[in-house]
Amino acid sequence: MKAEAARLGFATVGFAPAADDALRTARLHDWIAAGHHGSMQWMEDRVDVRQGPQSMWPEARSVIALGMSYAPEVDPLALQGEAEKARISVYAQGRDYHDVVKKALKALARWLVAEAGRRGLDEPSLKVFVDTAPVMEKPLGEAAGIGWQGKHSNLVSREHGSWLFLG
Repeated sequence: MKAEAARLGFATVGFAPAADDALRTARLHDWIAAGHHGSMQWMEDRVDVRQGPQSMWPEARSVIALGMSYAPEVDPLALQGEAEKARISVYAQGRDYHDVVKKALKALARWLVAEAGRRGLDEPSLKVFVDTAPVMEKPLGEAAGIGWQGKHSNLVSREHGSWLFLG
């Protein structure tokens, strides 16, 4: 599976149990209680389903966490001294990452279903997300071993820094 994920453009892959995690849940509740969600009331209203994948899908057993690199070819700080040039955030310079990552996730899901069939296994039930569902991608990525959540709230990878789109 890792080879197929790499072929589809994913730079890193990890696996984690889908069970709700008490520490992640406590951190989420503390974050909400501190008001860090700002005006995003929907986060507070739906905090119960954000606790973990099994809060939404009790039958979920595993999480496949994937990261797709969007690291720039040129150091973006190289333009810092050129005030006459506009600077656009690196992640916004390409195609919409939701579309790019979701397309690759769906292709990997199709491959997993086909691979299960080739091996005579039951067809897996799969769901794919690119920050469009109430799942905590960064803590799940950390649990899957692809990085850790930095103080800037992004997932940080030893190999890829914080230049990863998560799915």
